[in-house]
Amino acid sequence: MKNNWFIGCFFILGSIIPVIGQRTWNLEQCIEYGWDNNLSIQTQELGVKIQQTNYLQANNNLLPAFSAQSSINKYFGRSIDPATNTYIDVQFFDNSYGLSSTIEVFSGFMKINTIAMERFTYEAEKNKLQQVKNMVALSIINGYFNQLLNEGLSAIALENYQLSREQYDYTSRLVQVGRKAGTDLLEIDASLAADSFLLVQSCHLLEQASLDLKYQMNYPLEDTLDIDTVLFSVFTGSMDTLTMEELFNLASEALPDMRMAENQVNAAKKAVKISKGSFSPRIGFYAGWGSNYATTLTDDNDQVIPFPDQISNNGSEYLSIGLDIPLFTRFSKYTALRKSKLLYEQARIQYDDEANKLRMAVEKSLTDWRSARAEYHSARKQLLQSEKAFEAAEKKLDKGLINIIEYYIQKNKVFRAKTEVLRTGLQALLKERYIRFLMTGSWIIEN
Repeated sequence: MKNNWFIGCFFILGSIIPVIGQRTWNLEQCIEYGWDNNLSIQTQELGVKIQQTNYLQANNNLLPAFSAQSSINKYFGRSIDPATNTYIDVQFFDNSYGLSSTIEVFSGFMKINTIAMERFTYEAEKNKLQQVKNMVALSIINGYFNQLLNEGLSAIALENYQLSREQYDYTSRLVQVGRKAGTDLLEIDASLAADSFLLVQSCHLLEQASLDLKYQMNYPLEDTLDIDTVLFSVFTGSMDTLTMEELFNLASEALPDMRMAENQVNAAKKAVKISKGSFSPRIGFYAGWGSNYATTLTDDNDQVIPFPDQISNNGSEYLSIGLDIPLFTRFSKYTALRKSKLLYEQARIQYDDEANKLRMAVEKSLTDWRSARAEYHSARKQLLQSEKAFEAAEKKLDKGLINIIEYYIQKNKVFRAKTEVLRTGLQALLKERYIRFLMTGSWIIEN
């Protein structure tokens, strides 16, 4: 079954929403503008970059460490002679240089697991960014549809007021020629005042809705924001055959919520392995070179040996392998391991919680959409019946078969019916768009 019922909705909306001007902002443009200017998104984007830096550094930690040292010393009084290693009581100058490198050969696979943990955390931060963008998009969509609703209600209120105005002018002429009683004119005047109040109220609500949409988009409040009132169904086929299990599986793959929870579980699991690795011995490989220059080093002629010769003659190199076995660390490693296990269990519970929330959201979305569609069908039937009854009431009023009060009863029924068609039609479109979001993970509808 095709979604032809939406087409009828658009004809109804087109009849009650007047063209005020060129519409320049459609829903997708509003969402993209909000994404570009939302502060929460900008904050989370920085969080992603920070975590990316942590991930890159975890990989860099596999590289050997390399450093250079140098010192310049001036000695006065009793000091140790670097040439003879004995005490002397003269003033002299000493200069030393050194290079050293360290490679960690084994540390309980802590660095490998740290890389994996930082990678999962980095992916979780990217998932969180998409989650924040989805929340911002949902707020903008709700604001957009709310403004559409209030624009439609304002148009209906204006049409209702104009009908009352025309009826007042018509009845006023009949009263002047004696064909209508003056009491009828009083009744119409009271109804006209009520319709005028509803029009003023709807315009105020429309202004509030426009301000709310600007706020959600972080759009300048003083600038004009004209939105496009043309909305189309986002599905060309039917969703009647879509089951809750099918939609849940699609949403699990498309939405960032489950992926973020899964990445957090994997990161917590790697954190447990890192804590276990801290108990293992550490093996390191060390290498270095050093030399020095001192004014106390002289040749047979009692001349200070030149700097290049001293650096060459005094040079020394070393290679070593070191073993570090943690014996007692005041139980800090046991505490860290216990804490990492608890965080892992917490992440697993959060994953299950996200799955339950998503399943409930899927079930509710299908139920809400089908209910909204049924309400729209009912509202359209009610509108057609009300319009026929109102047309009959107009003819009877002209012939004097009914009084003005009965006429306005039918007129108000049409007003309420149009309002319900607008409300239920937009609600059905909004619910439909949400189901598509669950299926695709995107609020943006490509043309």
